[in-house]
Amino acid sequence: MRVILLATLLTPLLATAQTESQPACPTLARASFTTAVENREPTNTVSQVPANTDELLFYTEVHDGSNQTLYHHWTLNGEPFVDVTLEIGSDFWRTWSSKTLTGLGMKAGDIWEVSVTGAKGCELGHWQVTLTETGNAPTPTPDTTTQGNPNPDRASEPTPAQAPATIKNGGSDPVDLSANFTVIEELLTLGDSRGARSAIKRARALTDNAQQLAELDQMDKDNQAFAELNQLIRQRDISAARQKLQALMVSVPPESPVYPALQGRHKLLDQLNEMNRDSATLQAASTP
Repeated sequence: MRVILLATLLTPLLATAQTESQPACPTLARASFTTAVENREPTNTVSQVPANTDELLFYTEVHDGSNQTLYHHWTLNGEPFVDVTLEIGSDFWRTWSSKTLTGLGMKAGDIWEVSVTGAKGCELGHWQVTLTETGNAPTPTPDTTTQGNPNPDRASEPTPAQAPATIKNGGSDPVDLSANFTVIEELLTLGDSRGARSAIKRARALTDNAQQLAELDQMDKDNQAFAELNQLIRQRDISAARQKLQALMVSVPPESPVYPALQGRHKLLDQLNEMNRDSATLQAASTP
């Protein structure tokens, strides 16, 4: 009888604990593509933009999601491009992500899509914008930061310094891929090797120069190795990750867009190694 009574008393407590561990999905009050944001409000709502548009933004207003996380999943023509993480600071929160289109070889008919998700299981919807024939594109705001209410966050896709393009003669005339390399570096800095691979693929479509194509092929291989490095880090295999990183720091040239991302992983591994040492010291101190 005591066992049955105890189980009866515990059941609602366990149910409450499970409910608290799974927060309710936030409410997506507004969502749209725009070409600029001013005073935390979109200046327009677009479903079509000219192919020569410099920048595209996706704006969201979220209710009842304080301290949760929102994700903007960008895809181009059905291929994943970049995932942007946005922290929700209050129960009324306006936030947006942006994508620089310059240098990506955009053309009429290309389709950008953003799907919005929250915590696990929260599917909040998806939206598309189609690129049209080049015309007079709307002038976007120069501010590329991702902002919220009341305090602006740092940009989820920061504007990086211009990456040098290592263009050499060979085959047909080379083209200027500096903007493409900037995008690739930006994606790798965010840890998005899948998006970087798509950007490398688009850069290949812009040139027939043999030397540039060979360079992009090597960049694709380095990007794959970078993805493997990230997997080792996620698995907390610090020793194997450090060995792979040391090999890549030697083989990847400093002018490659992959190199700055490798430097960032070097700092991350140092931090993880320090955390492991602190944990080992704490365990030793607590051993009777």
